[in-house]
Amino acid sequence: MSSVQLYFKIIKTQIKAQLEYQTNAILGFVNQFIVIFFEFIAVWSLLDRFGGIDGWTLGEVFLTYGIVNFSFSMAEVTMRGFESNMAALIRNGDYDRYLLRPRNTIMQISAFSFQFIRLGRAFQSVLVFAVGIYLNFHVLDLQTVFLLMFTLIGGILLYLSLYILIGIMAFRFLQNTEFMSIFIQGSVSTMQYPKTIFPKWIQNLFTYILPVTAVTYYPLATIFSKTTGIQYIAGYFSPAVCFILFGIAVLLFHRVERRYISSGS
Repeated sequence: MSSVQLYFKIIKTQIKAQLEYQTNAILGFVNQFIVIFFEFIAVWSLLDRFGGIDGWTLGEVFLTYGIVNFSFSMAEVTMRGFESNMAALIRNGDYDRYLLRPRNTIMQISAFSFQFIRLGRAFQSVLVFAVGIYLNFHVLDLQTVFLLMFTLIGGILLYLSLYILIGIMAFRFLQNTEFMSIFIQGSVSTMQYPKTIFPKWIQNLFTYILPVTAVTYYPLATIFSKTTGIQYIAGYFSPAVCFILFGIAVLLFHRVERRYISSGS
């Protein structure tokens, strides 16, 4: 059995196990949906009241919101284990079991920590993204559709990279990696709006340190012909930064992992 087949088989088993407690799973899914839905209602009400924000229409912000929230939610569904379990696995010596198995450890952590209930957020963001597509259908063509797909994949890889970086930090610190989680959550809450409404230091933070704008602002600014201060064509290639970051995160994780010394528990 290939690693990919095994990965999806483990996820299927995880979903079945979590659905054994159907009421709990369904309530968790609905709770995730409702919490983010009310947050979205606040965004919708604000934009509807003023007819847009800093030159971006309601429909354009819907796409920004949908991209960043879908990207984050898919990473959270599959990679939350790096945040919630990794430090405990290392501290208790349980990580040794992952190393003994003849499979990629990142794949194992991802599969075994799959969380069905967090798909509620993903479902809500897909609905918002679909509405954004509908409201902007007149400007979409084959080229922009491919750019949106490229952007979505890049966004997912960006947040996967950040969760892997949390795992790398767990090897070093074992505790107190929560600040990175706050950083990630803050990027989602902030960059679901156009970056130009924020102070310059926030724009620079989420462009050069944590490049969320590479999958929200610049590609969409290219699609909607917004002035960004950089070459127009850069918006087509900015999501590639996230592919590079993901590759670096994976390589760095395995490099740090090779230096791991068991706790001996």
